[in-house]
Amino acid sequence: MKKDAISTGLFIAIGFLCVAIVIAILIPVVRDVIDKADDNRPDIPKVSLVQPADSGETAVAYTLVHPLV
Repeated sequence: MKKDAISTGLFIAIGFLCVAIVIAILIPVVRDVIDKADDNRPDIPKVSLVQPADSGETAVAYTLVHPLV
């Protein structure tokens, strides 16, 4: 009876160890796949600051940069 309990305990412990090793290997792989999938997003148009060429003009114009479609 005692041998059965010890062997069952070792079986469970080895099973947990194998599961822990698989999880430790798979988590970085899954993170890399998710990060690569996020890199395919299109760029969001941004606001750029444009200053006039003449030094007499002090106004600053804000323009939207539109992507070429």
